[in-house]
Amino acid sequence: MRNLQKLILGCLGAAALASSAVAASLVPVPDVPNSKKTTVFAINDYDVVAGSYIGKDGVEHAFFGTLDGNYTTFDAGPGGTEARGINNAGVISGFSNSQDGVTSNQTMFIRNANGKIGFIGGYFGQAQGINNSNHIAGTFWDFNDFAAAAFVGHNTKFERELRIPFVHQASQGEGINDNGDVVGSFFQPPVHGYIVNGHNGTLVDYPGSKSTGTAVHGINNNGQAVGQWFNAGERPRGFLLDIASSTFTDIEVPGAKKVAAWKINNAGAVAVSTDIGSFIWCASDSACPAGAKSVKAAVHVAKPFPHFTVESR
Repeated sequence: MRNLQKLILGCLGAAALASSAVAASLVPVPDVPNSKKTTVFAINDYDVVAGSYIGKDGVEHAFFGTLDGNYTTFDAGPGGTEARGINNAGVISGFSNSQDGVTSNQTMFIRNANGKIGFIGGYFGQAQGINNSNHIAGTFWDFNDFAAAAFVGHNTKFERELRIPFVHQASQGEGINDNGDVVGSFFQPPVHGYIVNGHNGTLVDYPGSKSTGTAVHGINNNGQAVGQWFNAGERPRGFLLDIASSTFTDIEVPGAKKVAAWKINNAGAVAVSTDIGSFIWCASDSACPAGAKSVKAAVHVAKPFPHFTVESR
């Protein structure tokens, strides 16, 4: 336990070694027609986005479609539906009963490109990221340990739990790439992000004295991950992480007080939600869909991340 404490305390104390600024790009995501609020959670390599919206009925519904606002909407169960991931074949991962907010009674689903919805039988929680072979990363409610825990599945089948070795209250699986790398977070407290490849884990904390927690939500095939860090006011701020160099690029949206970065495609386009709307953010204009405008982004190079070993069951 003492070694784990040293590892975590060392990570929390990590400070940025250097800072600079770059020009990034931003594209607004059109709202679903007649919606009160539209939230984008995912984008695939064809720039098809997926997410949820609050309709006039006050209920959360899922949607997917292109950035010209040509959307398809659907529901996977009562109590609200969120589409959290979409792969290049148009297969969508997500969960229903989303407005209740209780992991233990939320039904996870996979929606095929033909519109057929299948459920992960026997498990409740949140199906989050999905890769191009239909492997998913998510969170399930472990009734034995009475806790939320990260897991990996395939199509509608639960495969294994990801056992984070640190003493913690809950863990979440958020994203998965085609290599099988999984990202997510665990609540100790505070919240720490992680990246897992097989049995090899990396602890991720945003560098800086103002950070009170970090969550990693998405990862692509090119060594980039995205997520959010929290300040003392619990306001999320988005980031892009180059894993190999431990370099964080801040994802900022002018005028937004809250910014969350959810998923990233292989070109580097990031699905971002804020308190003033949803956007696609890119570190370079060439990675972004048409219609991008230039925005500034601060870059921070952090100390190397600590590593740990992951168990599966």
